Amino acid sequence: MRSIGILSQTWRKDKINELKEIAEKAGKMKFNEIWSGIDPNYIDGIKEIASIAEKYDMYFFVDINPEIMRGFGASPSNLKVFKELKIKGLRADYGFTIDDLIKMANNNLDLVIELNASIFPLDKLDYLISKVSNIERLKASHDFYPIKYTALSLESTIRKSKEFKERGIPVAAFIPSPRQVESRTTVEMLRGKEIWKSASILFNTGAIDRVILGEPFPTDEELSELIEAKEYMKIRVLVYPGITDEEKKIFEEVYYDVRIKEYSIALARFVKNEIKSRNITRRFRGAVTVMNNRPDIIEVWIFKREVEADKRFNVIGEILPEDMELLEYLSDMSPVKLVPIEMK
Repeated sequence: MRSIGILSQTWRKDKINELKEIAEKAGKMKFNEIWSGIDPNYIDGIKEIASIAEKYDMYFFVDINPEIMRGFGASPSNLKVFKELKIKGLRADYGFTIDDLIKMANNNLDLVIELNASIFPLDKLDYLISKVSNIERLKASHDFYPIKYTALSLESTIRKSKEFKERGIPVAAFIPSPRQVESRTTVEMLRGKEIWKSASILFNTGAIDRVILGEPFPTDEELSELIEAKEYMKIRVLVYPGITDEEKKIFEEVYYDVRIKEYSIALARFVKNEIKSRNITRRFRGAVTVMNNRPDIIEVWIFKREVEADKRFNVIGEILPEDMELLEYLSDMSPVKLVPIEMK
């Protein structure tokens, strides 16, 4: 199940009121998670954000390392202080041994332990799982990298994430805000992209179920974009003049039957229609077509390569150039929404 979250900074006393407002807004918008760094010298900030997370049933997890743990008077076998602060999960950033992580995961406080998906030694994963009494107490989340050119490749992120996902451990990754060149992202190629695009790309990997916005002070629009991306991948279509009302039905609903082919991408919905043969031309990379004379089903075919004209396919538009890259990240049965854009 897909999950979306925000990044908070409970240690920032000077910004805590603003961070509380953002957490409240995210809760009302049905966000699922809040991640934060923590400071043992500012407990009130943790309590404030934890209270909001509890109010909206959001999973509140925090970053820790051995030094931070000692600052709270805690240890791998004594995590009670975090439970008392109403924290739901502890992300073991770095510095813990495998035995430390096993002790933490076997806590009797119902605390979730988050493994660092970016650096955890994958050859030790099965051993750790075998020593944990309840695998549901394990999650994984990647690091983020604010500095340009220091983040992971998408391929590396997918490869690492799959190891956890295949074992039933949900994985989180961070996406950046395009408003800042140096924003918190797990994947380098997402830097500068719109929120909805970044989230859609990660969700469509099939390896990442949880996406966290790495900007602590997001705009309303950015929050809304992430909510939308949780539901479906948006693909914008430049619509050619002359499109009929029947053909416009392709834009009305989300497609859940999505199939990736060698030459094309097929989207289907069972909808009554009267689409007749029209505009039969060659099909090219990015061409958006709909099959005619199929009265009980709407079949949209987006082509990835150039092919000859076929009397069964009406060419009604083309993918917006800025969205062409999304064709490479679509996956079978991942929801898609086509959004019409009028040609000017």
